[in-house]
Amino acid sequence: MWGKSRLFKYSVEVVPVARRKNKELMELAMDLGGEEAVEVIKALEKKKEATDEELAEMTNIRVNTVRKILYMLYDQGLAEFKRIRDKETGWYYYYWRLETKRLPEILRAKKMAELKKLREMLEEETSEMYYHCGTPGHPKLTFDEAMEYEFQCPICGQMLMQYDNTAVVEELKRRIEELEIELGLRKKPRKKK
Repeated sequence: MWGKSRLFKYSVEVVPVARRKNKELMELAMDLGGEEAVEVIKALEKKKEATDEELAEMTNIRVNTVRKILYMLYDQGLAEFKRIRDKETGWYYYYWRLETKRLPEILRAKKMAELKKLREMLEEETSEMYYHCGTPGHPKLTFDEAMEYEFQCPICGQMLMQYDNTAVVEELKRRIEELEIELGLRKKPRKKK
């Protein structure tokens, strides 16, 4: 019996559905567990069903790392397993396989979470005035924080100037609009003639 599982920047292109689904799966795997997760998924795609030891051998990744990736994929709803007991040794073997039926639902949930985060960031960027000394890596302070430091950078002591976050706000708005269109929450704007 198979165990059931649950659960920014996933591209949408005009490509055959199977290839797009595979690309989205690989992008999601990269976000979840990096190159090693991508390798485990590729091995599972080839083998269809495999134990963690078999996957470790196929990918040259340590068994503990493969297990960690498999459980992460399981938690996200992208892998299932069946447990079989060896009658001679009494040991249990876990046979893993990919489960991509829920991939669109998982991607949509991730995009919705990203959209929520971007909206919160936009609210924060537009509701506050920020101050910065101009030195990369130094903190951007709110008006109240800047007052506490008497408008001097807490790191270098330089005078804090009002920070122009117009580019940040515009980028957040652009990304929000892009995600809303992808998710079908907003219609694509018509191009002006």
